[in-house]
Amino acid sequence: MLLAYLFCLVSGGILITLSLTSDSGFDSDGAGGQLTLLFSTPFWSFSLCSFGLFGLLATLLAPSQSHIAVVAGFAGLVMGWGAAQLLRLIGKRNVDSLVRAEDLIGHEARVTLAIGADARGFVELNVKGSLIRRPARSCQGAIPQGTQVVVLTCEGHTLTVEQL
Repeated sequence: MLLAYLFCLVSGGILITLSLTSDSGFDSDGAGGQLTLLFSTPFWSFSLCSFGLFGLLATLLAPSQSHIAVVAGFAGLVMGWGAAQLLRLIGKRNVDSLVRAEDLIGHEARVTLAIGADARGFVELNVKGSLIRRPARSCQGAIPQGTQVVVLTCEGHTLTVEQL
Protein backbone atom coordinates (compact mmCIF):
# COMPACT_ATOMS: atom_id res chain seq x y z
CA MET A 1 0.00 0.00 0.00
CA LEU A 2 3.00 2.24 0.56
CA LEU A 3 3.72 2.18 -3.19
CA ALA A 4 0.11 3.18 -3.96
CA TYR A 5 0.38 6.17 -1.61
CA LEU A 6 3.69 7.17 -3.17
CA PHE A 7 2.26 6.81 -6.70
CA CYS A 8 -0.77 8.98 -5.81
CA LEU A 9 1.42 11.63 -4.19
CA VAL A 10 3.76 11.83 -7.18
CA SER A 11 1.02 11.72 -9.84
CA GLY A 12 -1.07 14.35 -8.01
CA GLY A 13 1.98 16.56 -7.63
CA ILE A 14 2.78 16.19 -11.34
CA LEU A 15 -0.81 17.09 -12.30
CA ILE A 16 -0.73 20.17 -10.07
CA THR A 17 2.67 21.23 -11.41
CA LEU A 18 1.59 20.78 -15.03
CA SER A 19 -1.58 22.78 -14.46
CA LEU A 20 0.41 25.64 -12.94
CA THR A 21 2.91 25.77 -15.80
CA SER A 22 0.42 25.42 -18.68
CA ASP A 23 -1.58 28.24 -20.23
CA SER A 24 -4.86 26.39 -19.85
CA GLY A 25 -4.78 26.25 -16.05
CA PHE A 26 -7.55 24.72 -14.00
CA ASP A 27 -11.10 24.60 -15.31
CA SER A 28 -12.79 26.84 -12.79
CA ASP A 29 -15.79 28.14 -14.69
CA GLY A 30 -18.22 26.44 -12.30
CA ALA A 31 -21.06 26.33 -14.81
CA GLY A 32 -22.29 22.83 -13.98
CA GLY A 33 -22.73 23.02 -10.23
CA GLN A 34 -21.50 20.60 -7.57
CA LEU A 35 -21.73 17.40 -9.62
CA THR A 36 -19.22 18.64 -12.20
CA LEU A 37 -16.78 19.15 -9.35
CA LEU A 38 -16.19 15.38 -9.39
CA PHE A 39 -15.02 15.60 -13.02
CA SER A 40 -12.76 18.62 -12.59
CA THR A 41 -8.98 18.56 -12.83
CA PRO A 42 -8.36 20.42 -9.55
CA PHE A 43 -10.49 17.97 -7.60
CA TRP A 44 -8.62 14.90 -8.81
CA SER A 45 -5.19 16.54 -8.72
CA PHE A 46 -5.50 17.69 -5.13
CA SER A 47 -7.36 14.53 -4.06
CA LEU A 48 -4.64 12.27 -5.41
CA CYS A 49 -1.89 14.39 -3.91
CA SER A 50 -3.61 14.66 -0.50
CA PHE A 51 -4.51 10.96 -0.41
CA GLY A 52 -0.91 10.01 -1.21
CA LEU A 53 0.62 12.46 1.24
CA PHE A 54 -1.70 11.58 4.12
CA GLY A 55 -1.42 7.82 3.49
CA LEU A 56 2.37 7.98 3.18
CA LEU A 57 2.79 10.00 6.37
CA ALA A 58 0.33 7.86 8.32
CA THR A 59 2.02 4.65 7.17
CA LEU A 60 5.46 5.93 8.11
CA LEU A 61 4.36 7.34 11.48
CA ALA A 62 1.91 4.60 12.55
CA PRO A 63 2.46 1.49 10.39
CA SER A 64 0.31 -0.81 12.56
CA GLN A 65 -2.98 0.99 11.87
CA SER A 66 -5.35 -0.94 9.58
CA HIS A 67 -7.74 1.87 8.64
CA ILE A 68 -5.16 4.25 7.14
CA ALA A 69 -6.51 3.82 3.59
CA VAL A 70 -10.05 4.81 4.62
CA VAL A 71 -8.89 7.89 6.52
CA ALA A 72 -6.45 8.84 3.73
CA GLY A 73 -9.24 8.44 1.16
CA PHE A 74 -11.56 10.67 3.20
CA ALA A 75 -8.79 13.25 3.68
CA GLY A 76 -8.04 13.19 -0.05
CA LEU A 77 -11.70 13.75 -0.97
CA VAL A 78 -12.08 16.60 1.51
CA MET A 79 -8.84 18.29 0.43
CA GLY A 80 -9.70 17.86 -3.25
CA TRP A 81 -13.17 19.31 -2.75
CA GLY A 82 -11.79 22.23 -0.71
CA ALA A 83 -9.06 23.04 -3.22
CA ALA A 84 -11.49 22.87 -6.16
CA GLN A 85 -13.98 25.15 -4.37
CA LEU A 86 -11.22 27.62 -3.49
CA LEU A 87 -9.92 27.72 -7.07
CA ARG A 88 -13.48 28.16 -8.36
CA LEU A 89 -14.02 31.08 -5.96
CA ILE A 90 -10.71 32.70 -6.93
CA GLY A 91 -11.50 32.25 -10.62
CA LYS A 92 -14.71 34.28 -10.26
CA ARG A 93 -13.04 37.35 -8.76
CA ASN A 94 -12.54 40.41 -10.92
CA VAL A 95 -9.56 42.57 -10.13
CA ASP A 96 -9.58 46.16 -11.35
CA SER A 97 -6.58 48.31 -10.54
CA LEU A 98 -7.35 50.98 -13.14
CA VAL A 99 -7.74 54.35 -11.41
CA ARG A 100 -10.48 56.48 -12.92
CA ALA A 101 -11.29 60.12 -12.21
CA GLU A 102 -14.39 59.20 -10.18
CA ASP A 103 -12.23 56.93 -7.97
CA LEU A 104 -10.31 60.00 -6.73
CA ILE A 105 -13.34 61.92 -5.44
CA GLY A 106 -13.75 61.71 -1.68
CA HIS A 107 -10.21 60.48 -0.97
CA GLU A 108 -7.86 62.25 1.39
CA ALA A 109 -4.68 63.71 -0.08
CA ARG A 110 -1.60 65.58 1.12
CA VAL A 111 -0.50 68.84 -0.44
CA THR A 112 3.07 68.46 -1.75
CA LEU A 113 3.33 71.85 -3.47
CA ALA A 114 1.47 74.71 -1.81
CA ILE A 115 -1.76 75.71 -3.50
CA GLY A 116 -2.18 79.46 -3.99
CA ALA A 117 -5.47 81.38 -4.03
CA ASP A 118 -5.28 81.72 -7.83
CA ALA A 119 -2.54 79.15 -8.58
CA ARG A 120 -2.44 75.40 -8.80
CA GLY A 121 -0.35 73.23 -6.53
CA PHE A 122 0.17 69.48 -6.31
CA VAL A 123 -1.33 66.77 -4.11
CA GLU A 124 -0.49 63.09 -3.51
CA LEU A 125 -3.05 60.43 -2.69
CA ASN A 126 -3.18 56.64 -2.54
CA VAL A 127 -5.96 55.03 -4.56
CA LYS A 128 -6.23 51.27 -5.21
CA GLY A 129 -2.66 50.77 -4.08
CA SER A 130 -1.22 53.41 -6.42
CA LEU A 131 0.43 56.66 -5.38
CA ILE A 132 -1.01 59.41 -7.55
CA ARG A 133 0.34 62.94 -7.94
CA ARG A 134 -2.00 65.44 -9.54
CA PRO A 135 -2.25 69.21 -9.91
CA ALA A 136 -4.89 70.69 -7.63
CA ARG A 137 -6.82 73.89 -7.02
CA SER A 138 -8.35 75.04 -3.80
CA CYS A 139 -12.00 75.99 -3.49
CA GLN A 140 -11.34 78.07 -0.37
CA GLY A 141 -8.08 79.98 -0.82
CA ALA A 142 -4.40 79.16 -0.26
CA ILE A 143 -3.42 75.83 1.30
CA PRO A 144 0.15 75.35 2.62
CA GLN A 145 2.37 72.35 1.85
CA GLY A 146 1.85 69.28 4.05
CA THR A 147 -1.84 69.99 4.72
CA GLN A 148 -4.35 67.14 4.53
CA VAL A 149 -7.14 67.81 2.02
CA VAL A 150 -10.10 65.97 0.53
CA VAL A 151 -10.76 65.70 -3.21
CA LEU A 152 -14.09 67.29 -4.21
CA THR A 153 -14.05 67.16 -8.01
CA CYS A 154 -11.84 66.14 -10.88
CA GLU A 155 -11.73 68.12 -14.14
CA GLY A 156 -9.27 66.60 -16.60
CA HIS A 157 -6.14 66.02 -14.55
CA THR A 158 -6.74 68.88 -12.12
CA LEU A 159 -8.37 68.14 -8.79
CA THR A 160 -10.43 70.55 -6.73
CA VAL A 161 -9.63 70.08 -3.05
CA GLU A 162 -10.74 71.40 0.30
CA GLN A 163 -8.76 71.50 3.53
CA LEU A 164 -9.86 69.00 6.17
